[in-house]
Amino acid sequence: MGLQIEGLTRMMQDVSAASIYITTKLSAEPQSPRSVCNVYAFLLSDPVRKSFPEFPTNETNDPESYYLSEGDYHSVRALLLQTETIVLRALAFDVKIVTPHHLAMTYLQTLGVFPPIPSSKSRAVAARTLAHLNTALFSPQLIYITHQPTALAVAAIYLAARETEVKLPSTEWWEVFDVDREDLGFLVVALRSCEGWITNENNQWVDRNCPLDVSELEQELKR
Repeated sequence: MGLQIEGLTRMMQDVSAASIYITTKLSAEPQSPRSVCNVYAFLLSDPVRKSFPEFPTNETNDPESYYLSEGDYHSVRALLLQTETIVLRALAFDVKIVTPHHLAMTYLQTLGVFPPIPSSKSRAVAARTLAHLNTALFSPQLIYITHQPTALAVAAIYLAARETEVKLPSTEWWEVFDVDREDLGFLVVALRSCEGWITNENNQWVDRNCPLDVSELEQELKR
């Protein structure tokens, strides 16, 4: 049983690292295997785990605990690339996905809010729009699963424009992007509620470590 749990723990770490590596490949800022391996070695080291959610101080930091020698790096890198292949096969190599972030920027340009040479206010509404979309990933209502990217983009723009006092068309402009008023209202409320939920969760985890292996996850589920 001990070997089983150890194997599952290792598998969880490998799959999460491979998933992050694949995701960065498709992003505007791809990361090298070495970067991913170094970050995981750091996060799984004793000084970091004991000081979570804060980073280790100079007194408790122990660089040797998360240093990857050249031999260790090549072993971890080989496992990362092997796990990447397994994840891709499970996904049938279909990694295409439509995210609301790109749609939101396109919609802002269509609405004339984000011109080719944006003003400070245009930049502010764009930043707030992307911030809401990022925050929505933590929504307990799982709105990324229950709603289309178009609706998420429109709701984020609507809320960001109100917060930054940027004027949008007085007509029901969201219908142009195939979003009805009911979905828009629901998503705006959901986005507004995210901040309170995240603050509450953050307070609950102040003195607790994030579970990174099977045994810790089982203990957390029993709470």
